[in-house]
Amino acid sequence: MRKLAAALMLVLAACSAAADDPDAQYAHDLVAAKDKAKASLTLFWEHFAEPAPDEYDFSLKAALPRRDGQAGSEEAWVENVARAPDKIVGELAVLPRYLGDLKKGAIVEFQNDQVVDWAFLRGDRLLGHYTTRVMLPRMDSTQAEWMRPLLSDKPEGDER
Repeated sequence: MRKLAAALMLVLAACSAAADDPDAQYAHDLVAAKDKAKASLTLFWEHFAEPAPDEYDFSLKAALPRRDGQAGSEEAWVENVARAPDKIVGELAVLPRYLGDLKKGAIVEFQNDQVVDWAFLRGDRLLGHYTTRVMLPRMDSTQAEWMRPLLSDKPEGDER
């Protein structure tokens, strides 16, 4: 019984420490956003396969292996995606930091399990962008003010 009580105290202490540490809370929120994006990825692929007339600009955020000699990955948005049975191909939408000599527009390949976020426009509203929604408070204020009104109220959009 004492071991259970001690374990419970450790869990509660860890939770309260995360709540008191904005960086820990931010990291936790980003992980949760990626989990939600991955869980709803089938919605992206359904609309990608058969977009409504007002749905366009489908893009994915993928965790790509670093090419600078360091372990880990860099998460980058990829546009103009195409899906094959064994891979996803697209163009880097941003200038990466840790992907060696790859530049914006470079063609990259990755797997479905490397996707950490997704996005597409429905009319003038962005769906998806789970991680972006978490990052908004930490963005440059001009960038955040530009992005906020573009985001749909819910990442999955409103029911049609």
